[in-house]
Amino acid sequence: MLMRGSRRKGRSSANPRQRLLHGWDWSDPRIELEELAPASRVLVTAGAGEVVAALADAGHRVTAVGANREQVEYARRRAAGGPFEPGAAERLFDLGRGMVRAASPAWSRRRMHQFLLVDDPLRAAATWKERLDNRTLASILRTMLGPAGALSALVLRDFSTPLPPHFDEAIRARIARALRKHAPSGNPYAWRLLLGEDLPGHAVPRVDPGAIDWVDEPLVEHLERVAPGAYDAISLSNVVDGADERWVRDLRKASVRAIVAGGPIIARSFATTMDDEAAKRARRDRAMLWGSIVVHR
Repeated sequence: MLMRGSRRKGRSSANPRQRLLHGWDWSDPRIELEELAPASRVLVTAGAGEVVAALADAGHRVTAVGANREQVEYARRRAAGGPFEPGAAERLFDLGRGMVRAASPAWSRRRMHQFLLVDDPLRAAATWKERLDNRTLASILRTMLGPAGALSALVLRDFSTPLPPHFDEAIRARIARALRKHAPSGNPYAWRLLLGEDLPGHAVPRVDPGAIDWVDEPLVEHLERVAPGAYDAISLSNVVDGADERWVRDLRKASVRAIVAGGPIIARSFATTMDDEAAKRARRDRAMLWGSIVVHR
């Protein structure tokens, strides 16, 4: 997830909050690794440093960009093997889980831990449907993620990203979808989202941060500054969700200029899509949050 940060006018130009927004990445780097040619020059949003580290570890030449200096510095530390630090996103998830846990015994920490050890996707999906995706969860998510909900307001404040309509229903469906495909016992994003802990034994690849080009600069400005064809691939998080049309046009134009002909531009979105391939990629992403992952070439 990324604050857009730009000198241009409009809501997407608001100066990014100079504080840690997320301590975990919520994008599965397997998607990028499937799309990138070997040793690609790839621009990726710095995020929490986990996708950056995974791509660098796979032999790609990575430039990590972000307009939030504190977030970029954290990503640099994380890629070098630094410890996890919770950010605004993790505190939002903690708030939501705490409310559900207080109202539903099925969501106790002990029972959730037992659920996350399940190594059969079909059994996990059945348990989710029968016990965990209950009326309590539906009611709390509807209240918190609706247009006037507290979590919606906090997401908009911290990330300049409005949640799509009916996101409460979408997130429940996406969790069910992921559980049918990815067993929770091996899915670090399931542990993070549902329990607030990392999968035991899970570790971010440790790479030399000096081998990564760290750029503290708004995204569009960076794309406009670099030489044409500077990158073989570009990976973005949900930067276009809620962005004004002019900013999106500028981003598209700058991206096309900065990437080699035929190079992939990978973009995630919270919104659902009618694009079948984008929806299939979202289902392959283990993070459970995305409605669409588009690859433009």
